[in-house]
Amino acid sequence: MNTQQTEILTTLAQGLSRPERTPILRRPDEYGMEYEDVFFLAMDGVVLNGWFIPADSDSLIICNHFSPANRYGFPGHMEPWNNSGGFEVNFLPKYKALHNAGYNVLVYDIRNHGLSDDAAGGITGVGFMEWRDVIGSIRYAKSRKETANMKTSLHSMCMGCNGTFLAMAKHPEEFEHILSMIAIQPLNGRTFVERTCENLGIAMEEGLKTFAPIYQKMTGFRVEDHDMRGYVKSVMVPTFMLQVRNDMSSRAADIQYMYDNLPVEDKKLVWVEETPWRFHGYTYFSEQPEEMIKWYDSHT
Repeated sequence: MNTQQTEILTTLAQGLSRPERTPILRRPDEYGMEYEDVFFLAMDGVVLNGWFIPADSDSLIICNHFSPANRYGFPGHMEPWNNSGGFEVNFLPKYKALHNAGYNVLVYDIRNHGLSDDAAGGITGVGFMEWRDVIGSIRYAKSRKETANMKTSLHSMCMGCNGTFLAMAKHPEEFEHILSMIAIQPLNGRTFVERTCENLGIAMEEGLKTFAPIYQKMTGFRVEDHDMRGYVKSVMVPTFMLQVRNDMSSRAADIQYMYDNLPVEDKKLVWVEETPWRFHGYTYFSEQPEEMIKWYDSHT
């Protein structure tokens, strides 16, 4: 492992553990939706910011996001964030589709992202601390008069999906009223590092051996902490999984394993084809909302 490769892996560890906050470029009113700026507490007291988009119904979808995105999406069409395909990830059309289908929508910035508060000195746990935000969002929805008794489903992605799996493992009682979930691209930490090394021409085992202590020194976490394959056994709600098949930072086998080991009969897996860009998994339902709406309609 030469000095340049070590520096690359150090930069990777920094990006994973302390992602740069990205701007919220769009708001619901630009898409004809009334909304309320809201804030609430994560399970451990971190202040989270979000939007509540009301609809005339008794159904609610709670949405989170990937890192380093926020509740709006990700400005991947702008420098310096245009290194993941060069296109914008905009969640607002997805929220609009949900709203038009009659769903109330609660979306929030995960800690250390968007306008939510810093926590743990700015360290991101890729789900390992963010599970507290997932529970905070569910408790907030239960605390609001308008949403307390709504039929509720989840829409979780990447870091937010990891956090949801972990929250279900730690506090299953918080999810007893949840009707269903869409789980977009949960992340296996070891695979992410190995695939990144592969794409950079770094020997995978040597790269992982170099990366692991750098990452642990920065965060206190081990790469193995972010293996979600062992947590899917705690998912007890109907689940629709979505993944870019040829994702450059994942492996289809990991996602297939998670899907196969979901301990629920009511489940679905959709592969996003003909792209290597993971972020096309994040744009999928903004561009093609029909499957999303059909799933939630069938579980309401």
